[in-house]
Amino acid sequence: MKFKYLLVCLCFLATMTSSALAAGVTNFPALVNADYWIKNNPSGNDIIMSQEAVASFNKKIIAASPTVVDLKRYPANISGDSLKTKIMNYAVLEDDLYLHGNRVSDNYKNLLRKQTNIAAIADKVNVQYAVTVRRCSLRNLPTGEGLFYFAADRDFDALQETSLDPGEPVIVLHFSANGYFYYVQSVNYSGWISKYDIAFTDKNTWMKYAAPEKFLVVKDKELKLKTAGEFVSYQLGARIPVQNIQSDTYVIDAPVRGSNGKLAPVKLFIRKNNPAVNYGYLPYTSNNLIAGAFKFYGSPYGWGGLKNSVDCSSLVYNIYRSVGIILPRNADEQERTAGISYKLNSMSESTRNSTIASLPPGAPLYMDGHCVIYLGQSNDVPYVIHALGSYYNDGRRITAMKVVVSDLSLLRSSGISFLNDLTTAKVFK
Repeated sequence: MKFKYLLVCLCFLATMTSSALAAGVTNFPALVNADYWIKNNPSGNDIIMSQEAVASFNKKIIAASPTVVDLKRYPANISGDSLKTKIMNYAVLEDDLYLHGNRVSDNYKNLLRKQTNIAAIADKVNVQYAVTVRRCSLRNLPTGEGLFYFAADRDFDALQETSLDPGEPVIVLHFSANGYFYYVQSVNYSGWISKYDIAFTDKNTWMKYAAPEKFLVVKDKELKLKTAGEFVSYQLGARIPVQNIQSDTYVIDAPVRGSNGKLAPVKLFIRKNNPAVNYGYLPYTSNNLIAGAFKFYGSPYGWGGLKNSVDCSSLVYNIYRSVGIILPRNADEQERTAGISYKLNSMSESTRNSTIASLPPGAPLYMDGHCVIYLGQSNDVPYVIHALGSYYNDGRRITAMKVVVSDLSLLRSSGISFLNDLTTAKVFK
């Protein structure tokens, strides 16, 4: 998801003829419907891994991916020098950036560096525990202002890293000079978060969010709950701890930030027949992955979770966390993490096609800076669903900015098709 991969995170938006069924992006009714792909997936309800096996596999992901951490076992204190190294990654400030269409000055960049408050980091940092209280942004630097690489851009905020759902446990490691931002570690990302988006608590209470015994998983694109006068939004795959189970309802403690900055949960009730939630993780089947991906079909492309939506790698992340698999956030790290890897870049085109055809639907395919989710074959053509920014046609960039279904004939800026630019196919097991 990092910006250096943005210019190659491409897409296409085109219409097709009924005779061809699809070329590039398709709007053909059957192909843009999850039911079609589920119906044509004979092994779609087979369990790929049990929940016990998924838990073991997550340990392999943690071992293979430095950004994914076991929050439950996070140390009570860490080295101040190691924290400084993480925070002082100012590479984004080396480029020209624009704020409200105006080029950002060196003085402004220096102010952002000063806000990271490096001098206040002790030799040994004692961690604190907090929970997010709404869907919120995790930032590269301690500011909520959007900075962009082009004066006219409003979509790709260079400081936006990812978004967190309500109720996500975070480790608080540091604070900005003005006190309005905290540097935190989430399950698969670290960055700056607004003080108003988290609530501090003790470790025992925090563990109820970090390792709940009973929980719901959001299985729709979005679940909205009203807490303390506001509606908060949970995305697909978000986990909601359950405090009690009644005859027809689940009782939850929705996280709310009190006036003192501490956690002041509000008791809410979610009906058992609510179609947007599942008690526990969904079974790890390819049909559940397909169904989850299509929840976002047609949604806007949301860089780093902006627009309350998804980008290419968060679409993959969301559908896999709904079945209990916790992946890295960014596409390049997902490509390198644990699982079965098929190195497509060393294959001929025909071998690529046959390898892709052998994959279970729901398997992600990776190329430099972008990822897609394999759906299956129609007329011996592989189709995928993905959150897509733009594609190229005859050297001309065409913007899409939404979640689409397409074949792999889309062209990149190099003129190479997606099929021939794929590097890796993954099966997470």
